[in-house]
Amino acid sequence: MSRWVQLDRMHLKKRGFFYKIPLLILVVAMFVVGYHHFAGKPALKDVIERQFSQIDDLKESFENQGTIDEDTKKALNPTFQALYQTYAQENGIYTIKGKTDRLIPIYEKRLELVESLLRRGPEEWVDSLESPVQIRAKLQLFHYLVEKEISYQTYYQYGDFIQTSFQLLGYGLLTFFFLVQVGEFLERKHRHQTLLEVVPISNKEELVAETLYSLKYFYAFPSLLVILSLVMYGIIIHENVFLFPVSYVSNEEIIFISAVRGILLAIGYPLLAIVDLFIAQMLLFSWVKDTMISTVVLFILCYLSIQGYQLGEILPFSLLPALQHGIPLVIGAFAGVVFSIVFIGIRLKKYKEVRS
Repeated sequence: MSRWVQLDRMHLKKRGFFYKIPLLILVVAMFVVGYHHFAGKPALKDVIERQFSQIDDLKESFENQGTIDEDTKKALNPTFQALYQTYAQENGIYTIKGKTDRLIPIYEKRLELVESLLRRGPEEWVDSLESPVQIRAKLQLFHYLVEKEISYQTYYQYGDFIQTSFQLLGYGLLTFFFLVQVGEFLERKHRHQTLLEVVPISNKEELVAETLYSLKYFYAFPSLLVILSLVMYGIIIHENVFLFPVSYVSNEEIIFISAVRGILLAIGYPLLAIVDLFIAQMLLFSWVKDTMISTVVLFILCYLSIQGYQLGEILPFSLLPALQHGIPLVIGAFAGVVFSIVFIGIRLKKYKEVRS
């Protein structure tokens, strides 16, 4: 192991890195839980009551419209009544925890009724009726919950924390933390250049040692803590939260996947670009000598567009941009490997130029 890596690990220990990071993740987790608890969302029965009210207003407006003939009004009246019935049935099911499978035929019927009303009614009805896209997404969700034997009421109450965790990870929170910590590591190394001059080490060994060190303490360590925080949340609510669904939108369609798959992908996918990020941070820091500036510049580069695609969607910096734009992850994996080879070559060449 590099002598400098050993010294920096001692520095981290002395500065309390190994208890400050768990404390930071705990604070973030408590903030997310607190936000969803106090900001909250309406109870399921309140949601149903609001839908009843919207349909009442819609039906009243419909009946008072002089532009619609009486025959059409009579023909659509049974559809409105049937739609009322679906909400009444749903409201009754919420009093019986664990009967999620009974929601599926109700929502299938509701989808049929809503699409019928939208086809035969004016465009203004779109704002008053439940969106067919949302109903289809709910059906997909219910099928998933029934398969995993999870109550919809339980998911509705506790699922927001898991979804928010997935989104934070999916948009690169750990990647951002990694870049900041690597920048601080490089700052410490820059301040001790005199010490490093007496530490004999080859360029290749130095690059490998520092990359593995940064990966271990600045990415793998906080990733493990995030997973542990989710485990603890599951213990507190007495549920296996890794079976909960998480979702993302791709091509205007809501996609549900298991939390365990989503979390592991959100953590594992950026690993394909970890060498790129480490060396890119090295190169930028050697120019600007400022951690936050180099980190912000890297994130700005991720949003640069190349022929309609953002760099962050093609390279595996974060998961969700790629999923949302329907870019196969294998493309990101390939791009990550190619750029890693290129960046390693650039870094080793720079070493030779500096020491020649």
